[in-house]
Amino acid sequence: MQSLRVILAVAKKDLSTLFRYPTWFISVIIWPLIFPLLYILTSFAYAGPDRKGLIVFQKVAGTENIMGYIVIGTMVWMAVNITMWNYGGYLREEQLRGTLESNWLCPVNKFSILLGAGIISMVLSIMFSVIGIIEYRLIYGIKFTGNLIDWIVVFLILFPGVYGLGMIFASLILWAKEVNAAVNVARGIMMILCGITYPIYIMPNWMQALAKFLPFTFGIQAARDILIMDKTLLETAYNLILCSGEGIIFLALGMLIFKLVEKRVKISGSLERF
Repeated sequence: MQSLRVILAVAKKDLSTLFRYPTWFISVIIWPLIFPLLYILTSFAYAGPDRKGLIVFQKVAGTENIMGYIVIGTMVWMAVNITMWNYGGYLREEQLRGTLESNWLCPVNKFSILLGAGIISMVLSIMFSVIGIIEYRLIYGIKFTGNLIDWIVVFLILFPGVYGLGMIFASLILWAKEVNAAVNVARGIMMILCGITYPIYIMPNWMQALAKFLPFTFGIQAARDILIMDKTLLETAYNLILCSGEGIIFLALGMLIFKLVEKRVKISGSLERF
């Protein structure tokens, strides 16, 4: 019960801060439109005047809905990216504000503080996804398949991996005291390996092997199966199982690393160091 109160208190504080300065909402509306447009226009440019390149891409991707294929990949990637920046850098941001050390001295489970911080990232990720789907349908004219329940199941299965990765980043950043470099390297790797704009099968075998160690690779494919390929949850069960299984491993790893870092900062007394 005490942990629940801590989680809710942290979430309430962060949500109050978020909605007190609402200019961030502009980026929530604009970024889902701008980000995939870069890849869509590039794909049409590389396809050539006769569009032969698109025909090849359609055969490899297994769908004629190229725009839908790209926007779903970028939408999932944006949700992961939001988590890495907001959730992953949460403890470091609290440290820079000068509030982390006092919060750390409170007689509560420190992991509850991190869980409470995850709620704000969850809210932003959901908002990005919902607004993105609406904009893609109305502005880009992309037709989505499947039903709302299937969509929710896919995004819920993505969450363990997303927050496991966020915990790992939050812990390592608290130790290394550097956000930008770590996040930029990680998101660059995911952009290449997870196939946000192309099927992973066009990559070399060793890169495909690395891609299969990331739950988002399977989560993105499951989202595409449901939202644009008109498949059922059962038909994409392979991707869902691997995404959830690897996501749980990431979550457990994140909790373990957090505990190790928590013990290290207690011993070294490094919370006040910048």
